[in-house]
Amino acid sequence: MNKLEGIFKPLLSKSLFKKSLLLATLMPLFAFAQGTVVVYTSAPAEIQNAMVPALKAKLGVDIQVVSAGGGELMKRLKAESARPMADVVVSTGVDVIEANADLFEAYKVKDLAKLYPHYTKNPLWTPFAETIPTVLAVNTKLVPAAEIPSTWAELANPKWKGKIAFAGADKSSSALTQMLQIVHNEGDAKGWPLFSEMMKNFVITGSSTAVIRGTAQGEYAMSLTLEDNAQRFIDGGAPIRIVYPKEGINSSADAMALVAKGPNPAGGKAVLDYLSSAEGQAMLVKASGRRPVRGDVAAPGNSPAAARLPVNNYSREWSNANSKDYMARYQQLLRR
Repeated sequence: MNKLEGIFKPLLSKSLFKKSLLLATLMPLFAFAQGTVVVYTSAPAEIQNAMVPALKAKLGVDIQVVSAGGGELMKRLKAESARPMADVVVSTGVDVIEANADLFEAYKVKDLAKLYPHYTKNPLWTPFAETIPTVLAVNTKLVPAAEIPSTWAELANPKWKGKIAFAGADKSSSALTQMLQIVHNEGDAKGWPLFSEMMKNFVITGSSTAVIRGTAQGEYAMSLTLEDNAQRFIDGGAPIRIVYPKEGINSSADAMALVAKGPNPAGGKAVLDYLSSAEGQAMLVKASGRRPVRGDVAAPGNSPAAARLPVNNYSREWSNANSKDYMARYQQLLRR
């Protein structure tokens, strides 16, 4: 050993030891940043376009996305239940998650205490975005101002036959919520016959994206949609007016959840942790105009005051007790 080796070898050994110690300390923190995380989502394209690169950059994993309506995603998860392909479901209806509880695993995100407490009572799901009102979007070039409906009941008028777009309660979690809301407003005895009459006027698109795009482009006079979907087309110059039907709308959070026995549970948990963090929620607000599910992240500037909305939310207990029955009735209507 020469003199230089005698000087630097102890230093090199200490340096390597410190590096090894540091890596050993950090390993548990970054253990999730391996492999691929498969995300099933009903989020619109603009959210996916912001979410996927943010997740890749933050977590250091590859993100594979399967995009479809909430109903379609649940069918896929059920078909794969013996060998799940997804790790996490992001941005779908709470009703859909709770109605398929056996497909998911409870998980408490790291920032659970920072989220609005009324959305954290069920550990099976984590809120993704708050306040997505179920609304009516009307094309003002096709519907004169004096004829724009102000209630859900007006959609049963035969003059609207073939002019109202509906995504389909079996294809879209938002459409399921819309159907449940209409029935809930009136009660089963009046609400279901009303929805049945409305169905005669609906064009079933099979996609929540198609209903608002078709309305904006003049293919449909109006559509049952979500507030943020309609607002994006208004911001883009489309002749759309948002109507909040007087009988009542649903305004709550959509959900994300860990898939039971998914191939990369650590990766799935990391996705949930990031999307519920302040950074993840700020990304979501900027990308979509939706409101955050935590109070330390600013809401989008153009959001209407929640107090002005005719909110008449149904309870989870009610939806859990009735969703399967109403879905069976809906399927019967489709076969007529």
